[in-house]
Amino acid sequence: MHANVLQDCVKRVDFAFKRFLKGDSSGNRSGKPRFKSKSRYKSLTFSAFSKNPIQGNKLMLPKFGWVKMVYHRPISDGFKIKTAVVTRKSDGYYVTLSLQDDTVPEVIPIEQVSNPIGIDMGLKSFLIKSDGSEIPIPQYYRKAQKRLKKIQKAVSRSKKGSNNRKKVVNRLGKAHKKVADTRKYFHFKTAKSLLDNHDLVAHEKLNIKGLAKTKMAKSVLDAGWGQFLSILSSKAENAGLIAVAVNPKNTSQNCSSCGTKVPKKLKDRIHSCPHCGFTEDRDVNAAINILKLAVGHPVGSKAYRVSEPIGGVGKKPTLNLKRSV
Repeated sequence: MHANVLQDCVKRVDFAFKRFLKGDSSGNRSGKPRFKSKSRYKSLTFSAFSKNPIQGNKLMLPKFGWVKMVYHRPISDGFKIKTAVVTRKSDGYYVTLSLQDDTVPEVIPIEQVSNPIGIDMGLKSFLIKSDGSEIPIPQYYRKAQKRLKKIQKAVSRSKKGSNNRKKVVNRLGKAHKKVADTRKYFHFKTAKSLLDNHDLVAHEKLNIKGLAKTKMAKSVLDAGWGQFLSILSSKAENAGLIAVAVNPKNTSQNCSSCGTKVPKKLKDRIHSCPHCGFTEDRDVNAAINILKLAVGHPVGSKAYRVSEPIGGVGKKPTLNLKRSV
């Protein structure tokens, strides 16, 4: 075993005890570190590489030598391999390469954005944009629940320590991995679609841990908002674009036209302002408010979908919106 791999093991132990004794930057302490048996230690981190560690479909791992792999996609010029994490999963071994890229573009100033969009995350739809369009929620876990339940029942009925139990546990791991992989692919595809069409994406700064403790926990975790927003932020930075997280307080309550607070319950899906007569879907209204908070001023009318007021006859709401810079 290479020395760098063993050093990484020591780093993990040191990090675990620091989180247990001192906590993280916010002071939140984790649980007591546990000993990892052979079956629970599932990854090795390599960090010392030769000049050309990849040749064709082979990877040179220190002390291991050349290892065959299924090459996902070629590494572009200008990238340098820094670390390789070999992970054992239910359906085989995976290697994740961390690359150094010095060609990442500068992030554009917020004053120069030309096509911003605001998004409101939800459970009825995965997200709704400030222009009124939406992306349906796939619910991969809920669709796979029947199959997962059947395999889980086989696990609980098998004898602990038996070879049959190991086989069924492996089947269960593959089934869960398929759900996680399809969800992650959907997140990458959605983030790419947003960044291909917009240079600024504004979203809520969500408290995922808090939401995961409510009655909606299964739906929230199935949607995977935290993973999606992390991917969106990372991809935006790599492309020189902007992903802005704003405080979600009152974004669903305030009127996006006049700014007046219009209290409504969760079951009320239509925003109707009694002050200016503006009527819109609740989530679209929230997405517009999120966008306004991100850019600091009202943006062009193309980002809004204006509806007729319900109270006035022949009277349309006046928005007085300025076009974005």
